[in-house]
Amino acid sequence: MSKVLFCLLPFISLCLLACGASNTPLDADTRIRIDSIANAQIAKAQTDYDSMCKAALITQLPLLVDSIKRIRLREIEEQLKTVPK
Repeated sequence: MSKVLFCLLPFISLCLLACGASNTPLDADTRIRIDSIANAQIAKAQTDYDSMCKAALITQLPLLVDSIKRIRLREIEEQLKTVPK
């Protein structure tokens, strides 16, 4: 999340400064440049998030599955203790 904010912070700052300085509308070239910068930052953020999700899938998912499996096995063992022999 902080990477996205870090990437979008310059863009947001420029927009806020540009909006307050003048009442004249932006020309087409300026709008195209702003759109290009924003699109590049969004694409970079998506790439970063995709790589973080893939890394989490590889590292964290097996740990979570093992944890859930251990808990379920304990529950089954507890239920088996209550079954009359």
